[in-house]
Amino acid sequence: MSSHCYVGVTEPDHPHLAHARFVLCDGHPSVILPSLAAIWAGPARYDTRALVTAILACDWEYLDPDMTAATHSAFTGQLPVPGVGMTLASTCTDETVDTPEPVTVFPLCHSRHLDVEWIYLVDPDTATVAVHTDDGSLVARYPLSGCLPRPAAANRRMGELRRTAAAAGTPR
Repeated sequence: MSSHCYVGVTEPDHPHLAHARFVLCDGHPSVILPSLAAIWAGPARYDTRALVTAILACDWEYLDPDMTAATHSAFTGQLPVPGVGMTLASTCTDETVDTPEPVTVFPLCHSRHLDVEWIYLVDPDTATVAVHTDDGSLVARYPLSGCLPRPAAANRRMGELRRTAAAAGTPR
């Protein structure tokens, strides 16, 4: 998946003004929502403000909660951030790394001018993520806790319950 997105936050006094970072790859909700939830539950330790701080630190090639410090990029200037993802960096012709760009700030009503398909805005007070389309329209709001992958044991238990219900003729 190569859909681009922005991930960020709004201020309570200005809910239609996004402060966000660009994510180049894998910007679809099926990838970003579980990644944000895993970063929130992992390195951020369920602290939504820590999640926002980590995400707003730089622009990203991609978010990956399984990222380790040992991960290497084929591109000069990209750095792995353990538990968060791979940074997006540019280099000059002399192989020096440019300083990170500042956080992008934009009104949601102007998001159609951005080259992204999705915008994700984290609410630190409610631990939710608002998902917006490329034109700034709100599609849905998800609790981070609901985006975490279920443990394997829970998946096995759900499978057992479904098989039991099917064997008994009970609708699922």
